[in-house]
Amino acid sequence: MPLLRDPLMQRACIGLFLLLMVLPGIGQVAGIGCDVKTFEMREPHVLPGWPLTAADWAAWPGLFEAWLKDHFGFRNQLVLANNAIRVRLLKTSTSPSVVLGRHGWLFYSGERSIDQARGLDRFTPEELDRWIDVMEARQRWLVERGIPMLVVAVPNKERVYQEELPAWIGQSRGESRLDQLARRLRERNSRLDFMDLTPGLLAAKATRQVFLKNDTHWTIEGAFTVAYPAICGWIRATFPAFVPLTEADMERAWYVRPGSDLDLARMLGLAEISHEGERRYTLAGPARFTSNTRTAIAGVDVDVLRADRPGTPKVLWYRDSFTISLYPQLAETFGEAVIVEHRGLRFDRPLVEACRPDVVVYQFVERFLTVPMPAE
Repeated sequence: MPLLRDPLMQRACIGLFLLLMVLPGIGQVAGIGCDVKTFEMREPHVLPGWPLTAADWAAWPGLFEAWLKDHFGFRNQLVLANNAIRVRLLKTSTSPSVVLGRHGWLFYSGERSIDQARGLDRFTPEELDRWIDVMEARQRWLVERGIPMLVVAVPNKERVYQEELPAWIGQSRGESRLDQLARRLRERNSRLDFMDLTPGLLAAKATRQVFLKNDTHWTIEGAFTVAYPAICGWIRATFPAFVPLTEADMERAWYVRPGSDLDLARMLGLAEISHEGERRYTLAGPARFTSNTRTAIAGVDVDVLRADRPGTPKVLWYRDSFTISLYPQLAETFGEAVIVEHRGLRFDRPLVEACRPDVVVYQFVERFLTVPMPAE
């Protein structure tokens, strides 16, 4: 190896080694690659104070190490490179909550989502009937006040794109909780107005992408072309004068979501090098939207969307994060829409009485069926 015996090459290797040794220190002093809050969306550990007690001395090394790891120079670049090698080259997930699927698809494994997709996580008969009993009681209470309610279930991505799950997971072995719920409602001849969006999304995926590959949520196109017309069609059946938006009213444009807006990519630590395109819908004509106000009604934080749409029913819309994709369309659809997080399938009677809506929409994603129905 004559080249390695060359004194000049030996000096260059020593210099490179020393440079790599001191670079993290330079980066730490200059604050390069140490922005944990932006990179991982969490607060960095703070430098611990000087220990005063025996307990402080015992805890201090661990606290100092945590601070040092968060402020190590070029830390973000090194972590990103490590994550990219493990995920992209070695095909190994860097998060216990993310499963690497086929063809670049990512799936959420938290909240027993995978077991739900395989039919391994199910209601007990008592849990199933109690879920329906509570929702029926809510509907009866609303009907007594002349307010119809629609319960809308969004399936987990893991069930809609089950064929993209990795082979080691296997296929469904039976009913999911959402399947159980739909079946039991039929068996009981329930009068609950219940809408399962699974069939619509399964049909639509033949011609369009209805969930994001790098995120747990549906695409804007899936939300607007499947969920929006189904829900608004139900409302129109009750309020015939109501005229919702259609695809003909909209302009479509291609939009690229950055990795910071893709939750599964963030969980893998790949937000900096991830992105995904989808179609966005905007109103083709003059906007009717007038305001979006964050306020509290009856002690509950809500968003109040208002538009110049006289004669439309006032809607109280319970939501989780899936409704967010529909905010721009909802803002153009109703004269007033009060939108509130259901916070674990809760229901707020004082809010209803203070809000006085014409109709209630109660939307939730399937994985919330693992949450015990709150006592009322």
